Amino acid sequence: MNSLRFLIPFVGAQMRLNPGRACITTLGIIASTCAVVWVVSGYDALVSQFDENSEKYLGRYDLLIIPKPGPPGSEPPPIQSSLVDDLKRDAGVLEVNPIGQSRVTVVPIESQEEDEKSSLDFVVGARPPVNGAPPLDPTLVSTPAIEPPYELLQGRWLSEDIEAKEIVVGELVAKDKKLSIGDGLKLISLANEVELTVVGIVEQAPQAPSLSSRGRGGPPSGKRLSKPRRPKPESSESKNETNQTVLGMPKNFSEGIAANAIYVRPDLAEWINGYVSKPQVLQVAIRDTVTIPQFREAWGERLAGGRPAMQLIDFDTVREGMEETRTVSGQQAQSWAATGMATLAAIFIIFSTLSMGVSERTREFAMLRAVALTRGQVATIVAIESVLLAVVGWLGGLAAGYLMLVFGSHYVPGWFGTDAVLGWGCIVLSGVTVLVGALGAAIVPAWRATRIEPLEAMTSKVSTPGMQSWVVFGVIGASLSALTPLLVFAIPMSDEWRTWAYGFLTYPTLLVGMICLAPAIVVFCESAIGPWVTRALGLDTRMMKTQLSTNLWRTVGATLALSIGLGLYASTQSWGYSMLKPFTPGNWLPDALVAFHPVGLDEDGIDDVRKVAGVRSDRVMPLAIEQARFDWGDAEQPSRVQRDNAVLFGIDPEMAFAGEDPFLTFEFVEGDRTSAIEALQGGESCLISEDFQMSSGLGVGDELSFTPPTAEDERVTYRIAGVVSLPGWHWVTKFSGVRRHFVRTATVVFANREQVQRDFHLHQTEFVWMDIDDDADLQAMEAELQSIAERKSGETFVASGLGSVKAYRPFARMTASENVRKAIQLRADDMIWGMSYLPLITLAIMSLAIANTVIASVRSRTWEFGIMRSIGVTRGQLVRLVIAETILIAVGACVLSLIFGLIAGWCGVGMAQYVGWFAGPPNFIIPWAHLSIGFAMTIGLCLLAGLWPVVRIGRAEPLGLLQAGRGGQG
Repeated sequence: MNSLRFLIPFVGAQMRLNPGRACITTLGIIASTCAVVWVVSGYDALVSQFDENSEKYLGRYDLLIIPKPGPPGSEPPPIQSSLVDDLKRDAGVLEVNPIGQSRVTVVPIESQEEDEKSSLDFVVGARPPVNGAPPLDPTLVSTPAIEPPYELLQGRWLSEDIEAKEIVVGELVAKDKKLSIGDGLKLISLANEVELTVVGIVEQAPQAPSLSSRGRGGPPSGKRLSKPRRPKPESSESKNETNQTVLGMPKNFSEGIAANAIYVRPDLAEWINGYVSKPQVLQVAIRDTVTIPQFREAWGERLAGGRPAMQLIDFDTVREGMEETRTVSGQQAQSWAATGMATLAAIFIIFSTLSMGVSERTREFAMLRAVALTRGQVATIVAIESVLLAVVGWLGGLAAGYLMLVFGSHYVPGWFGTDAVLGWGCIVLSGVTVLVGALGAAIVPAWRATRIEPLEAMTSKVSTPGMQSWVVFGVIGASLSALTPLLVFAIPMSDEWRTWAYGFLTYPTLLVGMICLAPAIVVFCESAIGPWVTRALGLDTRMMKTQLSTNLWRTVGATLALSIGLGLYASTQSWGYSMLKPFTPGNWLPDALVAFHPVGLDEDGIDDVRKVAGVRSDRVMPLAIEQARFDWGDAEQPSRVQRDNAVLFGIDPEMAFAGEDPFLTFEFVEGDRTSAIEALQGGESCLISEDFQMSSGLGVGDELSFTPPTAEDERVTYRIAGVVSLPGWHWVTKFSGVRRHFVRTATVVFANREQVQRDFHLHQTEFVWMDIDDDADLQAMEAELQSIAERKSGETFVASGLGSVKAYRPFARMTASENVRKAIQLRADDMIWGMSYLPLITLAIMSLAIANTVIASVRSRTWEFGIMRSIGVTRGQLVRLVIAETILIAVGACVLSLIFGLIAGWCGVGMAQYVGWFAGPPNFIIPWAHLSIGFAMTIGLCLLAGLWPVVRIGRAEPLGLLQAGRGGQG
């Protein structure tokens, strides 16, 4: 304690001597703390509301009963009516509310037109939901409940009049769709389009809990047991077939009750959906005399052993599920990322401050060592200064962060959210961040201070690192940086080991490599770029010849500080837009794909499509499309094939590939057009995509087998006749409706249309590919195609798991290839730039380290500047000299960040083939226009950070510079 009382005055004196440096460092810590508060506050808000949201989710009921999840991709089984009746007869049960849920598209009738279309408007719009697309609209819930299940916020609950066309919406829907009582809603399903009136708004939880690990369908199914198969029928008809379409209904993806929901009566739901709504969830209220454990004891075994097996969901289960949602896990991941970035920011900002202080106070520490202080006491001085700066900055950051949340949640709720709070999570994480950063930053400066010998008080030498040091570090850095892509692309190893190496070795190795490479980058920029900068500023090149290398480690620290945010920004941009390339639909696609759901067209309907205005009648190709599971027989499914099904396109080979202007302009990786036409016309042959070949290992001559969805005891086998490049097939199939049974799919396969119709028992043409005129009106075309589809009104189709469904209003869904490209570009820009915000914020915080560097550079050269002014150097030349140094530091950070970003982005693209983001051969794109934004921001921030030192040196007189410089040396 006495030692601390003795040493603290030294720290206080140093801060009073250099108040600017202390203030800048404190501002940096405040800014990094605010960044943590900004991100972590959202997570704290979720955590603080788990109990409240769990109660909102259950509403006035005590528990839920839902079926246990089946295999991924399977249809959720309906609840038997006998179970509902038995529960109602239980004396301990107060109420049972059986509800059914289905997906619909919800469109406000009097919606305001937006100035710009969103990405989803181009591919979804006012159309029925499809399997490939995730739930984008509220879930339709049918309920017979007499009283509202949740607290009524406005209006009234549903009436018991089965003829009433009314609907109650949740508060989330009302807010998102800007609805109020009396507004009209249009509900669009695969079977109908209905207009309803909003009569009430109920309270709901902001999100639904995760109640199971059910996937979205289609992960690898692995080895399938062999079984006797019925021979393929010789004729085009099978005795057990009907002429009705068999279609999978869009999945809900939620096991319990949807939080984003709209409510109608069961009779009205039947009219909307075209089928009787079967209960999928039971809301149960028990009497006050019965506890939940007693109810579980009485019913648990019976529910678990029933067919289907059921599970009880009570408050504790919901509370636990709230903690496991994707929203929570995403917020948690962002919190850790922000904490890591802020920790690095604190380390580099404090490190630069302490390192400069040690360098400038060499004589002072030597004198203290000569008088009485031990090495430990000298190290303690540095540590005290570090912790003091950190604590002051942390407290200031918490205060600034709180004000930021208060005003931000009120004025810009889109950035902060209205529920953002400064909770204990923010306080603890930001405190740990700053403390770890302070202690980590103090290690090297403290060690350097303890190495100062008392005799150094007699000298004033400047330590200039020799060429050998930065060359050695450069070689080590280049070697480590080269090892990173070798781990991804070259060194042979299993996929599991490569994934592990990428997660735990690649980035640490690359980071260490960049740190080692930084001195060489600084020297390179000084020697190669420095002369250009000095000439541009009208200076003698000798004035900046060795300035950066003379103070190499100080410059390296500033360069690395800037490179943290800028390097991550560069890697995010290069990775994001490189990954976008194979997902963007190529020119091989026709202009539009039209789906006539759910009953299809006959031959007359296809002729009518050719007559639609804007359609090129000679460029219309009817398709036979089915989505079927692979049948690998006794073999294991290839580990890199992520899904267990494919979408088969039945095409006319002659029309598709023959002639000088073929309908499909595929690029053949293996095989050619002539052989493809011959093979497909001969039957039992197919074409596969290049990405599927890479993931499955199959090639020309290999066989690929499928199980028809409507005849699971049959097996369809095709021989691969060619491999084609199909960039962008993922998004085209995602929103066009071709994923007829499963949400996700592994690939697309092309075969002869007649063969696909016969093998998969397809009786109606549901899809048509077409080219359109350049000046065609897409809206008018879609309206005319819709009138063709509606000629099939009143017909039925078979829905998987539901049976016969009546199509009151069939739909024509036109997916224009150009609209898909626009949607992808908009969506990609939003996502990539969303991931780039935090790196750019970190870059802005790190610019404060540049301010410290420039201040230290000016202070250390005060005597030199005084001499230069005395012999005729003008104020403007001194100012430009400091500006040149600042620019070179920024350029060094840009070069280092570019190297890091390109290597990290390239490796990220290469790793896609080993994970679920695989879309074909690696493509690497450098988005120079976007990278230039980060580079320009870096140079601008550096110039802004050096503004005050530049102003000070420009205003100083020669005598004042000489006196200050002599004092600094003393």
